[in-house]
Amino acid sequence: MVRVRFAPSPTGNLHIGTLRTALFNWLFARHHKGVFILRIEDTDLQRSEAQYETNILEGLEWLGLTVDEGPNEGGDYGPYRQSERIEQGAYKKHCDALLEKGSAYYCFDTDEGLEAEREEAKAKGVPYKYSRRALQLSADEVKANLESGLPYTIRFKMPDEGTLVYKDLIRDDIEFDLSLVSDFVIMKSDGSPAYNFACVVDDVDMAITHVVRGEDHISNMTRQLALFKALEHEAPQFAHMPMILGPDKAKLSKRHGATSVTSYRDEGYIADAFFNFLTLLGWSPESEEEFFSKEELIEQFGLERVSKSNAVFDSTKLTWMNGQYLRKYSAETFEPAVAPYISEDVATRLSKFDATQKQDALFSVITNMNLLSEINQYMDVYVCSEDEHAKMVSEIEFNESNRDVLSRFKTKVEALSKLTRDDVNTILDEILDETGLGKGKVFLPVRLALSGQKSGPNIGDFAHVLGRDNVVMRLQKIVG
Repeated sequence: MVRVRFAPSPTGNLHIGTLRTALFNWLFARHHKGVFILRIEDTDLQRSEAQYETNILEGLEWLGLTVDEGPNEGGDYGPYRQSERIEQGAYKKHCDALLEKGSAYYCFDTDEGLEAEREEAKAKGVPYKYSRRALQLSADEVKANLESGLPYTIRFKMPDEGTLVYKDLIRDDIEFDLSLVSDFVIMKSDGSPAYNFACVVDDVDMAITHVVRGEDHISNMTRQLALFKALEHEAPQFAHMPMILGPDKAKLSKRHGATSVTSYRDEGYIADAFFNFLTLLGWSPESEEEFFSKEELIEQFGLERVSKSNAVFDSTKLTWMNGQYLRKYSAETFEPAVAPYISEDVATRLSKFDATQKQDALFSVITNMNLLSEINQYMDVYVCSEDEHAKMVSEIEFNESNRDVLSRFKTKVEALSKLTRDDVNTILDEILDETGLGKGKVFLPVRLALSGQKSGPNIGDFAHVLGRDNVVMRLQKIVG
């Protein structure tokens, strides 16, 4: 069974690149009817914070990336936080096994001594590689150092020579020269595991079958594959995704948009639209289509269609796509979706409407919006008071043609007992026929008279919500 993991570090908020990693893992797992695991890599105890883990969980929940095994869900391969795995001795057990077989060794070098080695390599113009002087210590010397409480790390002994080749599921064969890779620390002086070691141990213990992650991890492959071999465990299959760049082709950063995924939620982006957009960043479907349901994406998703080239995060296209998704709402589903974004002031003013009027008012501006958070600016036409409306209209100059149109409109509305959208459209068509004027010279004066604004919701929708009596009253101010 396919078992994949999303393994973020809670040292910052969930951002776009990290979320796409989670998304591609989730789609891969769902396509193969496998297991999606959340692993919290919080070995950096100084920088890891609970608020960041909360933000990560909120982002996954918003996008609908359900977790099968994780810190909150549990599972047979837990615990799923590295800090808890440290407490259980998960890393020490594997480290002790490597020490016993000679694949790892104690290192008592000081920071100053190691820095001197690096400077010497720099002066010679050669890549730095640890001298292995700690490996020259006898068993008695190591024992004495440990008994005296001398600070130490534990290093992994890399193969001295040879070539390592592995087949990346996205990038095909990748080759490394083992002689260039230095022995590296697997256990830090504070007793916590280093990243590469903790990552491999967790993948072993959690029976991970596939690792789908960013291309920045390719540099870790030599060390991690050597560790899998030393631990006598078959390595997972690896797939390294391209980076996400900003429109300027620079690495995606804060200057390109929101600083966290939840910021997009708070700005009024719709989860399904964001899901659709993010999936197409670096992955291409079989057709030229751009809009897909989650079910369709799960069915089509495969690593063979992930690009080797970097993807560009186009916020303009994201906003456009969000607008297309927004217009899929019905009046009934739009109101609860937009409700969290309505300001207290607008909500208070909308309370003058009954439930049907409120729903109609909200839905009437949906074609003007691209983000749910834009609702307040488009509600102005509905929530302004009669005094505010009178002031706006008093500043508008209506010529004789405008007044004739408004007079005809008022007369026809007064003849009705109530005003529907269809009534308004019929009246406008009649005035067009009667006067021979173009739409602009009929529609604009009506819109200005009723709302005081040049743009806004469909006139029929607006007048219907405003109601017959209010329409007549507002026209009365202008044409008597």
